[in-house]
Parts: sequence; structure tokens; C-alpha cells
Amino acid sequence: MEELRGHHGIWRLNEERVTVLFGTGRKVPSLYRALAHCSVPLAAVAAVDFDRGDPKNGWRLRLRLHQGMDPYALLGAPGREALTPLLLTGPHDQELLAEYFADQISASARLARETEEGPDPGEVARGLVASLPLQARTGEGSATFDGDRVRLQWDGWFAGTVKSQEKAREYHLSEIEEAKWYPQADVTEGYLRIVLRGVTIPEATEFSNDLFTLLTHGTKGSEETLLLAATVNAHLQKSGQVQEPAALPETGDDTGQAIFVKIRELGRLHDEGLITEEEFSTKKAELLARL
Repeated sequence: MEELRGHHGIWRLNEERVTVLFGTGRKVPSLYRALAHCSVPLAAVAAVDFDRGDPKNGWRLRLRLHQGMDPYALLGAPGREALTPLLLTGPHDQELLAEYFADQISASARLARETEEGPDPGEVARGLVASLPLQARTGEGSATFDGDRVRLQWDGWFAGTVKSQEKAREYHLSEIEEAKWYPQADVTEGYLRIVLRGVTIPEATEFSNDLFTLLTHGTKGSEETLLLAATVNAHLQKSGQVQEPAALPETGDDTGQAIFVKIRELGRLHDEGLITEEEFSTKKAELLARL
């Protein structure tokens, strides 16, 4: 079994899957602490991104899954990816070991895709989220998911009058179309929103009157509500309701035409906000270097 240690956890690779074990220290993101561990079948891996980084920032390793398998893929602000358990970072002096590990995952995933049937997207998604029941608490209140219902409760200091009077609401999983999550940006609040099928919320509705949302203020509860949103969406995968964008394409073909096709595909993903500016620039430079 191959093993790679990073800043916040350990990745282990065997013939069938990548298993992720997270640390418990204070510097470990609360999303990772809440998850404790997760795993990904190799056949679900579409691409492996590795960035050597620099002496200050260290290396960065990220797995991209096939469409419909990553419950974190659609969460976050446009052009900004949400925190994901499929990301591992580490010190610069372990760069060569990390790059070797990334190559091993890529080769093993390629073999798995060629020799195995594609895994069930919902099963893969549920392997990346929290066990139930799950609760996320913020300054406005809490959100709880037990596998059948999502309960929003507004009993915190930041809850407005309407939400405080309402106290709580429950939404059955069969009613829910998806859970959305948005991080705090500048002075605006972040939020978890439960979207019901056939229900449209007017854009002018203030968050204090929106009984489908739980707000986050600062970092308190932000990663916990992210995990809850991803967990709800993973359970919705059973009926195929929630879809994610296509994974970043692999770069195995070095012909000029193929490289330009991949650059155009990267541009499309960037324009749609599915990859960051930094990821686009890095991958584009790598592709152009092969011409």
C-alpha cells in the first residue's frame, strides 16, 4: 500500500481506491475534522492535478472525479471552488515523493477505468460525505440532516425577527431539489440554502426573511454548512437529481491539435467558473510547453 502524508491528513493507495484519513489538530480545517475519513474508487478518478508549488507554499495534489460523482463540485461562489476532501497539500521538501504518488494514482486510475465497470455516482458521492445524523451550527442557528429530513432552526444571536418567530422548519428529502452553499465574501454573509422542487424564491427576498436559508457569519459554521450541503446532495444522487460539471480533461495526448482542443476546453471550464484563474493559467502553460 502506497502512502502520502500531507499537512492535514494521509492518503493511502491500494489496488481499488484512495483512502483519505484526516488529522484532528486545531489547524486542520473543520470540514476535515468532521469527516474524519473518506475514500474514492480509482475508477471514479478522471484526472489527477499536481502542482509542485514553491518553497513557501509547498505542493498541491487534487483529484478530479467523473461527472456526477463529486458532491462538492457545484458548491461555492462562481469562479471559486469550495473546500474539498479531494485536495492534499504538503511541504516543498516532499515534492518528489508527492509527484511520484500523483503519478501512481493517475496510472492506477487509468487501469481501473479500462478494466472495471464505472462505479455508481451516488455511491461514490456518499463515500465523500459525513455519516448521519449530521448537524451544522452557526451564529444564526443550526441545520440538521438525518437522511430523511433537513431541519433548519433559528435560535442563534444573529437570527432576525421573522426567523426567530418561526423558530424552525423541516424539509423532507423527497421535496428537496438540491442544497446550495455560498461562502462569506467581504462583508456579506455566507449561507446554506435548501431548494425545493417547484419553489422559486424572489431575488428581492432578504436573508432575514428567507426561511430556506441558514446564514454563516465569518468562519463560524462555514465549513460545517458546506459539509451538510454536500451530504444532502450526495443522498439526492440516489435519484440522479444533482449533477456536477465534467471533470478537467486529462493531458495524455501530446499532438498539437489535441493540445489546442484541451486548451479550449480549459477556457470553457474557466469561463463557466468551474476552475480558478490560477488552475487555468497553470494547466495552459503546461500544455503549451508540450508543443
